[in-house]
Amino acid sequence: MGRVLTITHSGHNIAGVRKKTIGREIIIGPNAIKFVAITIFAILAIVYLTQSTSGANRSIKVRDLDDKKTQLEMEKERLEVEQTRLKSLKEIDNNVEKNVLEPASNVDHLNPPTTAN
Repeated sequence: MGRVLTITHSGHNIAGVRKKTIGREIIIGPNAIKFVAITIFAILAIVYLTQSTSGANRSIKVRDLDDKKTQLEMEKERLEVEQTRLKSLKEIDNNVEKNVLEPASNVDHLNPPTTAN
């Protein structure tokens, strides 16, 4: 036969004396139910706010990256135009060496004729 451990309110454990044990009942009254309901509601509200703000932060980061991408694409186009312009001037200068064209630095631009009304 096994021994049974009895937890009592008193500090003594005498054999043969009936002992009063600690009750295992949990009593939930109306105030406790209100407190539990408010706590659950508060936790759900915090979780909702956390999720909604994280989505907003993510969309802001995506928008910033899109803006940066657009800016870099415009810079790329500008550099391609600059590259083409420099290649054209280099071609003109190379043709000058072959006595085909006049150097770009020596070109005199003519003023358009003025018309009298």
